Amino acid sequence: MLRLLPPTARIAAGQVFLHETDLVQADDAALRRVRGNRISMIFQEPMTSLNPSLTVGRQIAEVLEIHKGMAPAASADRVRELLALVGIPDADRRLSEYPHRLSGGMRQRVMIAMALACDPEVLIADEPTTALDVTIQAQILELLRGLRERLGSAVVLITHDLGVVAENADRVVVMYAGRKVEEAPVIEIFERPRHPYTVGLLQSVPRIDADAGRLTEIAGTVPPPWSLAGGCAFAPRCPRADDRCRRERPPLREIQAGHHAACWHA
Repeated sequence: MLRLLPPTARIAAGQVFLHETDLVQADDAALRRVRGNRISMIFQEPMTSLNPSLTVGRQIAEVLEIHKGMAPAASADRVRELLALVGIPDADRRLSEYPHRLSGGMRQRVMIAMALACDPEVLIADEPTTALDVTIQAQILELLRGLRERLGSAVVLITHDLGVVAENADRVVVMYAGRKVEEAPVIEIFERPRHPYTVGLLQSVPRIDADAGRLTEIAGTVPPPWSLAGGCAFAPRCPRADDRCRRERPPLREIQAGHHAACWHA
């Protein structure tokens, strides 16, 4: 969406629209107006995503000065507001601290403050609770929910944690081997999964109301992207697979209103 891929990567096909702008076709100047301003991103690892040689206040202020053209004095006031917004106490003291002085949860909050600096329309949160303990994880997710309601931003949450999906998502897209295999409202995904991969994911989660024993597993491994040929990528691991699955790639089709799956046997 933000075209931050390395030069060796390319988008082979498709479109990504932000209102009337196709981000796939946009030039560098147009993308610079979108990045940080209209679409912001919380990167996966707060321990390494902040610059260790700059104070957290300077790093947030830089976003405001570059994208909003704010003077240093005005940006400092806005940084204090942002730190308070994400629940960091004693903002004046935190402004002058370096990332290594902050806990993982505090650093994640700084990342969120940086992402929210320009009031984006879309906030991409890539595994925003990775490496955080359960208590801090709950606080960060509650913070994201509150900010979404308060600011009206759309949140794209990327996660492997199905509990996080259940509590926070409205609509869910399940990916396998780089492709979308199922898409539906969150309740539909959990109550009536249609793709065998989604079923396998849900069955592999430990349940407190189930008898203790070996967890259900999905046999095999995810194929490397360069080895994908015809047919369904999940077929070698799928209990429903037949000759057609191995021969023809299933299209993503609507199984019922609002519920799509890429499976011949959905």
